[in-house]
Amino acid sequence: MWNSISKEWQAAFEQGWEAFINGSIPIGAVITDENGDIISAGRNRLFEKNSLNCKIAHAETEAIQNLDTSKYPNLYAYTLYACMEPCPMCMGTFVMSNLRKLRVAARDSYCGAVHYCNDDPYIASKKITVDFELGILETVQLAMQTYFELRLRNGEINHIINIFEKDNPEAVKIAKSLYAEKRLDRHTADKTPFNCVFDEILNAR
Repeated sequence: MWNSISKEWQAAFEQGWEAFINGSIPIGAVITDENGDIISAGRNRLFEKNSLNCKIAHAETEAIQNLDTSKYPNLYAYTLYACMEPCPMCMGTFVMSNLRKLRVAARDSYCGAVHYCNDDPYIASKKITVDFELGILETVQLAMQTYFELRLRNGEINHIINIFEKDNPEAVKIAKSLYAEKRLDRHTADKTPFNCVFDEILNAR
């Protein structure tokens, strides 16, 4: 299953797993050039002490900040791969960066902001292309984020999980099963490579 997804998505999800291992929300992002080569990457760092401003330490924003535009100036031709639908801050950063191609693994009905591409006249004028992958990528992403929410709240179901469940009930079911056995916590301690974790999540269906 891991081998069935593109190298771009593999790299983005590996960034998300690195965030999870470090205690942050498991979201990763990468940017590719016109040839499909990865030229920047970022991950969530919201819960890490070495973040100068953890409130805005989001994966997409970091990937855009890390992009060296002196080396890579052809921004309209590049693509941002985001494991989770960007929030309003990250969507705004994406728009103002002059990137115009966005691919998203999972919907975020809680705080996702892709709808601004249609709802806001200024953003709509930018002719941004957005593609949602969904499928197994969304299942894995929402399972990981649901697990993170469960761990953060000692197993309590909150409004965020309820929203995830409406979009992808299978992902939430998987997360509850994994959390009951603390399986991702064990993989975190062992620093298990994410290709193994990815397949394990899908095998739990």
